[in-house]
Amino acid sequence: MPKTRREREQESRHRRLEVLRLPAVPLRHAGYLTPHRTDSQWARTPETVGVGPDHRALAVWASREHSGRRLVTIHDGSRQAVRSVQLDGCIRPRFVQPLPGDRILLVRARNHGGVNAEVWTCDGHRERHGDLGDAIAHVLTTPAGAIWAGYFDEAMAGSGPQTHGLARFTAALEPDWLYPQRPAMPEIFDCYALNLAEETAWTCAYTPFHLVSVTADTPTDHGRAPYRGAHALLTNGATGAFISGYGPEYDLVTPFQTEAATVTAAGEQARLVLPDGMEIRRARTFCRGPELHALIGATWYRTDLELLGDTRR
Repeated sequence: MPKTRREREQESRHRRLEVLRLPAVPLRHAGYLTPHRTDSQWARTPETVGVGPDHRALAVWASREHSGRRLVTIHDGSRQAVRSVQLDGCIRPRFVQPLPGDRILLVRARNHGGVNAEVWTCDGHRERHGDLGDAIAHVLTTPAGAIWAGYFDEAMAGSGPQTHGLARFTAALEPDWLYPQRPAMPEIFDCYALNLAEETAWTCAYTPFHLVSVTADTPTDHGRAPYRGAHALLTNGATGAFISGYGPEYDLVTPFQTEAATVTAAGEQARLVLPDGMEIRRARTFCRGPELHALIGATWYRTDLELLGDTRR
């Protein structure tokens, strides 16, 4: 007999109480994202944020005066932005990432047959535009300039690269590699988690929830994950951690280790909290190898596998 709504709510509250009893892992404060320019024409909070392969944060600020004007700022944790550039006539992005040559990639999540990606130069000129597919959940770039895109489940109803669940593009916005749609590899219906470690991509996707890595053009299935539903993952290749989960487990940390073709739990679960111990809400997370970056509004937090391990010991 199906559970009633009240029963499901009670189960959720009970599970949340269980999670709250776990050891807390505090994030470290990494800095604030602020416009390089002090005039009031820019919004007070960034429109979107990202973290590049050099572990610098990027923020896009919408103009209060012109709907097509935006300011992109680059941050390294110091009080002021390292660099900024104004873009006139750009798309309204969901994702921002750096490309070699101080270029900037802007991407919209949705695209119905048009353009949803633009590459801008460091002096504010649009270099090219293209199509990275519809229903994009993640966009990350590598040091060499490869663009990785992971897609959510609505991509399955379309056509093109998004139907593969995971795709790699060149810096010229051309498809370079598509996740193989063959029985030998677990299917990707929804790319829940995406991590880039230098030029290697790692993912854990709905519904099989296998840990998969892609180096060059070769994907490797590392086996079923010990936790299903994580929306972020950290890894150094041998060990890692799945971050977050369904419903009351939104701040759960599940450590794992990788051996040959198996992934197993390694150590006790914990939960991520802010530096003051408060719960994490409405954070955008970005995973770069063993490092996790969490951006909440204009505030930047970080942690890594070493700190997670130190907290559990």
